[in-house]
Amino acid sequence: SNMKSITVSAALAILSSVTAEERKVQDNFPYAKPTFRFTPFSNLDTTTQTIAEGKLGYTELTWNIHGLNPTEKKRWTALNSNERDGASLLGFTEGTWDCFINHYEDFTWDELAEMGVQEHYEKLGWTQAHWEHTATDIVSTEERWWSQLTDLEQRAANDLCYFKDNWDRIDMTPNDSFFPHPMPDFRYVPWEELGSVTKQVAGGMMNYTEDLWNNLGSSVMEKNTFLNLDDDVREAAMDLGFYT
Repeated sequence: SNMKSITVSAALAILSSVTAEERKVQDNFPYAKPTFRFTPFSNLDTTTQTIAEGKLGYTELTWNIHGLNPTEKKRWTALNSNERDGASLLGFTEGTWDCFINHYEDFTWDELAEMGVQEHYEKLGWTQAHWEHTATDIVSTEERWWSQLTDLEQRAANDLCYFKDNWDRIDMTPNDSFFPHPMPDFRYVPWEELGSVTKQVAGGMMNYTEDLWNNLGSSVMEKNTFLNLDDDVREAAMDLGFYT
C-alpha cells in the first residue's frame, strides 16, 4: 500500500503541476485576500471558530463551503451589529466582506456601477435583466467551472474576488478518501430515515421518490453534472448538501 500511496501522490503532483501550467492568469484581487476565510474550519484556532459560529452563524459545513451560509448573502451594511462585530473581530473590513464574501450580490445593478464593479459582471455575461432575475436565459459563465473560463473572464472574476476555490465552491473539509470530493453521507440514508425537510426538498424540487432515492443512480438527474441542473434544482441540491 506504500507503493500505491507513492504512486497516487506522484500522480497528484503531476496533475497539480499541469493545472498550474494551464493557468495563465495569476490571481490579482482589488483587496488583500482574507486567508483565514479560506482555511478549513478544523484548522482555525478556537477563538476564531467561536466567533464564526456565535456571531456569524457559521457551522463547520457552511464555513468549509463558500456561499452556503445565509449571512454571506448580505452586504456589510446589511449585517446586524452582532454579525458586523464578529466579521470585524475575524479580520474583515467592509471592502473585503463585500468583495470576497458577498461578491456584491446584495447590491442593485446601479449600485454595481457606482462601485465600479458592474463592468466585471458584464465581462462575465451579466446584464441588468440577469441581475434582476427577469432574463429568460442563464448567464453562460454560471454554468462553467473556473478552468473553463477564458483569461478575460478569470480576470473579471478576480476583480469580484473570485478565484478557483470559491468559484468552484471547493469543499475545504479535509478529505482522506480517494474520491475528489468528500462523499455526502446523507445521500446514503434510506428514504424513510430522512428528515421531513430533506424529504420535502428531495421530493418537491428534485422529483425524488422513495424508489429513486433508495436506488442510487436511478434518477435521471444524477446523470446530470451539477452545473447543468436547472437553477431551482441546483438551489435545492445545495439545500440538501450537494455542491459539485
